[in-house]
Amino acid sequence: MQDFFNKAGKVAKNTAGRAADKAGDLVEIGKLKAKISSAKAEISSKEKKIGQYYFEQYMEGTAVDAAVGAMCEEIKAQKELIEELEEKIQDVKEV
Repeated sequence: MQDFFNKAGKVAKNTAGRAADKAGDLVEIGKLKAKISSAKAEISSKEKKIGQYYFEQYMEGTAVDAAVGAMCEEIKAQKELIEELEEKIQDVKEV
């Protein structure tokens, strides 16, 4: 009977050890995923700044790449649409 309890104790220790290792792995994975998320957010922020820079260059009349110019035209058109819609909202509010 003593042998049974010794074996059960060893199994329980091994199982607990593996569970602790898995928990540690999950914590490490969580930290790594948080770092990845942070890096992606930084990339997104830099890409947005690049886009803003080129759009400002375009609006100032600086020559930009044709593909960039086409996207800037689309942005400009959307900004104009937003202005028109905001004016319509103001008109509706005034009535």
